[in-house]
Amino acid sequence: MGREDELVRLQEILRSSSSAAIAVVSGMGGLGKTQLAAKYATENKAKYPGGIYWLNGRASNLAVQIIYKAEFDLHLPGLDAAKERLQESAAIAKWCWDHWLPKEPTLIVVDDVADWAEVRSLMPVESRFRVLVTTRQRDLLPQQHTIALKRLEPEQSRSLLAALEEVGRVEDDRAFADRICAGLGNLPLAIELVGSYLRHDRHLTLSEIWERLRSNGVRDEVLERSPQYEMAAELGVRAAFDLTWETIEPEGKRVARLLSYFGLDWVPWELAERVMQRVEGEEYRFGKWKARLENASLVEFEPERIGDCRLHPLIQSFLRDQPEEEEIRSAFVKEMIAIAKTMPDNPTTKQVNQFKGLELHVQEISKRHIAELEEDDLLWAFVGLARFYEGQALFRDAESQYADCLAVTQRLFEGDLGMVALSLNNLAALYDSQGRLSEAEPLYLQALQMTQRLFEGDHPDVARSLNNLALLYQTQGRLSEAEPLYLQALDMRKRLFEGDHPDVAKSLNNLAGLYKAQGKLEQAEIYYQQALQLCEKFLGANHPDTQIVRNNLAYLRQQQQSIPPTTSSRSAFRRLLRPLRRFIRFLLGCFGIRSTR
Repeated sequence: MGREDELVRLQEILRSSSSAAIAVVSGMGGLGKTQLAAKYATENKAKYPGGIYWLNGRASNLAVQIIYKAEFDLHLPGLDAAKERLQESAAIAKWCWDHWLPKEPTLIVVDDVADWAEVRSLMPVESRFRVLVTTRQRDLLPQQHTIALKRLEPEQSRSLLAALEEVGRVEDDRAFADRICAGLGNLPLAIELVGSYLRHDRHLTLSEIWERLRSNGVRDEVLERSPQYEMAAELGVRAAFDLTWETIEPEGKRVARLLSYFGLDWVPWELAERVMQRVEGEEYRFGKWKARLENASLVEFEPERIGDCRLHPLIQSFLRDQPEEEEIRSAFVKEMIAIAKTMPDNPTTKQVNQFKGLELHVQEISKRHIAELEEDDLLWAFVGLARFYEGQALFRDAESQYADCLAVTQRLFEGDLGMVALSLNNLAALYDSQGRLSEAEPLYLQALQMTQRLFEGDHPDVARSLNNLALLYQTQGRLSEAEPLYLQALDMRKRLFEGDHPDVAKSLNNLAGLYKAQGKLEQAEIYYQQALQLCEKFLGANHPDTQIVRNNLAYLRQQQQSIPPTTSSRSAFRRLLRPLRRFIRFLLGCFGIRSTR
């Protein structure tokens, strides 16, 4: 790489501080910032017995990445309890740093940082941590903490090109080699691309390569640092890319184009292959294209993550400029939506491990492909991730997804539409589950009013909104306001489903819970019995929802055998249970109240 001086400087910065030292490698795209960080990490692995951990600094879920490292790489004791107690992903990430194991020197690499303010607030502060940041921003930290990566020196560029082309053409024609390297801005990425092109055709001369680069826009002069330097240097990388792109077979181009649809993070090769199988059939395999694209310096594979690959940001942008592969793009969108739909809302550790790392790719749908989605799939582009985060007590990340979904549906669907009402309901239900009842109430009210305007007379969405608002009022202790809403929902569902239906059972169960809270135990028993009969009829005796209602009835009968509580004791009991919002919802049997469809 020719970066020995920078490697020495990195070591000086990272061992110079008593607190958590931070070193920044800055520079424009194509200078080799990530490669320098990787080389430092490899050469200094023994100095960090606590481990070396890579984080994607460009991704919006940095706190979640930290939590996943602690959970799946370290199996950090007490993390589940911390999630339930702290709830906010940033606070959980801080807890992870405070309890990180083992308590030995540890290197954290945060690659390609775009928003330093957000990243800095999530970094560890203990002296056993060392943080290495790569970024395109020049003034991230004061100069004493920063290595501003420069272009390679001409000799370094020539040596890199010679190592890549392999057959001695550089040594035979140094003058043209220097012109090529200078025209490419002495940028490692551009030189790697041209080197792979030379390696592809051992009979090309350097003068022929130079003429092809010039025809693609490379200037016949050494690029000097100027206001136009970065633009001109990127043109050099683009010209080198165009040369390499010419050597790729049509099928290989389709594979590379597919990879560009993913987010800027590691892509499981088998996932990319699965997308292509939607187009070519289940028997399709990428085969030789792994090695072909890697040898062309278009794709990077991680040696320690067999089967994962990624693109350089500049390469991704160049690939996205290529003519659209509409069939492949459509297959990518469908695969990401399919993943979103299968993300569990109460994931086990195994399931979290299965889906982690896919979030950034699923988010590409909401960022770039909203216009291509059907209405139903549009909600899933947000709600799958939101439920996945919510099930892990990562409420801030779930809230961000639900809020984005609401903003998009409000923008795309003017007026009163069911998509907006569902989005309002989803966000309200999240606030509700966190005990943020004052924030949930106006959203539930909007959803109810909207569904009532949309659907004249009886409709399942209206009944659901009535039920949600009644549940909220019950939690707040506003029982007299909750009762008529529950009754309206029950009567509406009976009319809609001619008496017998699982949704009727839900309303019966919820109303029974209200009467139990009011001390009307005989009425509660009647409704629980009716709900149980319907659940057994439609769901079966062993269904989890049937068991919930059966347990509710058993608990009620046990309560009937004891001394009836006074009004004041009932109020005190309700106040005691309010913080346990999710547990109360479970006991009340309010299953399935939220819909994404």
